[in-house]
Amino acid sequence: MPAQLPASQPSVIPLSLNGVGVNALMRPRLSLFWGAHTPTRALLTLATALAARGHAPRVYDGGNRFDGYYIARLARRASARPQELLERIRLSRAFTCFQLAELIETTPASPEPLILLDVLNTFYDESVPLREAEYLLDTSLAQLRLLAASGPVIVGAREPRTPVRERWSLLERLQISADSAWMLRTPEETRSAQLSLFP
Repeated sequence: MPAQLPASQPSVIPLSLNGVGVNALMRPRLSLFWGAHTPTRALLTLATALAARGHAPRVYDGGNRFDGYYIARLARRASARPQELLERIRLSRAFTCFQLAELIETTPASPEPLILLDVLNTFYDESVPLREAEYLLDTSLAQLRLLAASGPVIVGAREPRTPVRERWSLLERLQISADSAWMLRTPEETRSAQLSLFP
């Protein structure tokens, strides 16, 4: 029987990551969730759930996707002390693939989870030559695999859009590097795959 939460807290916050459990994601490995759209809200929900469990997740935003209002709403639902929960989530933003590659390269190994939002967004930028983007991504993926040996690395990515279809090779590199990769379902398919984060 799951532990009961105080009446002021919800028993379930939905997270549609193909029904993958939080405990499974907390193993040291590189996990990828990808699809036509990046799973930003689901990963932000995951970060909040982990903070509610006492973890200090690091969130790297590669696509200007971090929604502070959404996180704050979840924190108020998940904790009687939402400010303490929010202070556990450490956010870093990158606006170019060079910044993201440097951020990843300088990240220290830690057992705490590392969550990357829309990791390929800046690598899809056509102003960066494809060969250079591939090199930077390969370097970043090698570092992420090293980090995943110490703690969970959870990555969200989307497919390249029509103008950058030639950049599919970047997504393929990411898929090959991941220990586990899930293609996200459509919203209709995920309605039945709600994940209880606060049992």
